[in-house]
Formats: sequence, C-alpha cells, structure tokens
Amino acid sequence: MVNGFDDDLQERLQQAESAEREMQKLQPLASEAPQLRLQKAKAQREQERQRTKEDALTKARNAVQSAADKQNRVPDLLSQAAMAVIELYTLLKDVDSSRRQAMEALAIADRVDYDIELEEGEEHERSLDRDTRGLAYALAARHGDARVKELLEECDPGFSLLRGCNLDEPLYRDVANFVVSHAVPKEAPPSGLISQTPAGAPNGMSPEQESEEPSRPDF
Repeated sequence: MVNGFDDDLQERLQQAESAEREMQKLQPLASEAPQLRLQKAKAQREQERQRTKEDALTKARNAVQSAADKQNRVPDLLSQAAMAVIELYTLLKDVDSSRRQAMEALAIADRVDYDIELEEGEEHERSLDRDTRGLAYALAARHGDARVKELLEECDPGFSLLRGCNLDEPLYRDVANFVVSHAVPKEAPPSGLISQTPAGAPNGMSPEQESEEPSRPDF
C-alpha cells in the first residue's frame, strides 16, 4: 500500500521535475517574447515603409516619363504657335496698312471738299461785299482728322481689328492684346490732313492778324 503510494508519488515527481526542466528551458525563450514582438512590429513597419516608398518612386518615375513624353511635343507646338502669331501679326499690320491707305485717300477727298467750300464761300462773301477773313479757319474746323475718321467710320461702321474674335477667354484676350500692341503702332494722323492750331489759325495768329485775304491752312 505504501509502496503503491510511493510509486505514484514517484511518478508524479518525475513528471513535475520533467515539466520543471521544460519550463527552465522555455523561460529564456519566453523572456524574449516582448523583444521579439517589438522586432516583428519594427520589421513590419519597415516593410510597409519600403512598399510605400517603392510605390511613390514608381509613380514619380511614371510621372517624370509622362512629362518628358509631353514635353517632346512642346517644340513643334511652340513653332506652330509662333507661326500662327507671326501670321496674325502680319495680317493685322496689313489690315492697319489698308485702313491707313483709306485714311490717306479720305484725307485727300476731305481736302478737296475743303477747297471747294472755301472757294465757294469766298465767292459768296465777296458777292455780298463781306470780309472773307476768318472763313478759312471756320471751314477748317469742319474738316481734318475728325472728319476723316468720320468718313472712315461711314465706310465700315463699327470696325475694329478684333471684330468677331472670341475675347471672353482671358488667354485669348491676352494673346490678342499682345499681338495687336506689337503689330499696330499708335495711331498717327495721315498726311494730307488740314492742320489746325489750338487757336484755330496757323502759327497761333488770330484771323484779325492775318492779311485781307489770309492764306489757307496748311495741308
């Protein structure tokens, strides 16, 4: 009975000692668990960061290549744009030149009208035995630059260099203004216009200071 108990106790003791030895073996490894978990988490973070970096670099390389491919088209498109601007520039200069030719011709026509009005007016004044001084200046006020512009407007009402153009888009408007500013010089009166001084008489003289038959305003 005692021996039976002792045998059972001995067996349990052996099992306990065996478990104790196993625990002693596992204890160092178990103590490494927290550190191993930290290392695992760190490794996972590094892997995730590396994947993120590689994805970003891949996107960057693709974007850079896309930009390079698109940039290859820039020289041709710039050349086309430059040619279009040059063509527009040349056309606007031609339009302005034609308008100036029209003004030159209208200035001549206006001068003829002025001469006729002056001659007829002087004849009429003389027939009534009136002083013709100042008549040239009075008639000149109705002729010259303003009259020529009026005649030009009558020929083509509402004309403008950019008539019919789409100027709603800011970029279109900027391009148009840029080309126009380079193609068309500031407006200057055409030759052949009747010249007038602010006082209405040549050289700043009043009609009373002129001779009996004052000279006509310069053309």
